[in-house]
Order: sequence, then structure tokens, then C-alpha cells
Amino acid sequence: MPDYYKILKLSPEASLDDLKHAYRKLAYEYHPDVSKLSNARELFIELSEAYEYLLNKFKLENELKNRRIIEYNETAQSIIDTWMASERERIRKRANNYASMKFRNYKKTKIYKTTEILTGYLNIGTLILGLIVIGGAIIGTWQRVSSGIEQADFSNLAIAVIVSLLGVLMISYSLYKISTRKKFS
Repeated sequence: MPDYYKILKLSPEASLDDLKHAYRKLAYEYHPDVSKLSNARELFIELSEAYEYLLNKFKLENELKNRRIIEYNETAQSIIDTWMASERERIRKRANNYASMKFRNYKKTKIYKTTEILTGYLNIGTLILGLIVIGGAIIGTWQRVSSGIEQADFSNLAIAVIVSLLGVLMISYSLYKISTRKKFS
């Protein structure tokens, strides 16, 4: 088991206030968003684990002393150590959550990159679909007009304009999404 006092740069005789003060100071120093160290995340997790372990140890020791169930001795220490050993894995997971990554780090993960690729394809597909919609409206209207004036009435032209506007909206939206995507990458 790691030496939690050493991790927190404390002596075993440290008080609860000393523990809290040391943790706050080192948490700021090792937090992955603040620290420039390459292993800051691991150091922060280890620090949080040590803090929670010792904090729970202080609480359990005080509870045993206050209840006077047993005198604080090696037996009490044995109870504390057994309980804390079973809690260690839970504490480690929680400490890992404390050091959870920020969005800029999340963007480097495989799942984020995959969604970015799929979003890019979707934006390009929307752009192409918008061009097809506009092209279809123009070609359809042109064929009606070239086949005879009586077939090209006002309602056909209105539909062609509305469909073309829909295509312009699709193109505008996809171009906007493509241009803003690069800003946040």
C-alpha cells in the first residue's frame, strides 16, 4: 500500500487541518488543467486517493474514540486498515473522476474523432443534396418552359422558387457548419 502521508508531504502526526491544507495546495499544483507536468493526471489521482484515504481514516479513528467501543490501539488500527483496504478501489475510481478530462482532451479521444468524421461527411452530404435540389428545380422548370408556355404556369414557377430556396438553405447551413467546425477543432 502506498505511503499516503508521503504523497501529501505530511508526517504521520499531522492533524486533520494539516491534511486538508496540504491537499488543497497540492491539488492546485497537480490538477491536469493547471499543471504542465506530463504525469499530472496520475499525480492528481494519487493525491486524491491519498487524501480520501487519510480523511476516512481520521473520521473512523475519531468515531471509534468517541464511541469508546474500544480503546484506540493496534486492534482499532487493524479494523481501520481492513475497512480502508476494501474501500481503496472505490476511492481510486472516485479519484479518477476528480481528474476527469476537459473538453480539449476529450477531443483527442477515438469516439470524438469518429463523430467529427461522421459529422463532416453529413455536412458534405447536405451540401451535395442542396446542390442537387437546386439543380433539379432549375432543370425541371427549364424542361417545362422549353416544352411549351401553357405548361409553365405561376404555381410551377412558385414551387421551383420554393424548392430552390430550400436548396440554398441546405447549402448555407452546410457551409456554415463546415466553416465553424474548423474553428473548434
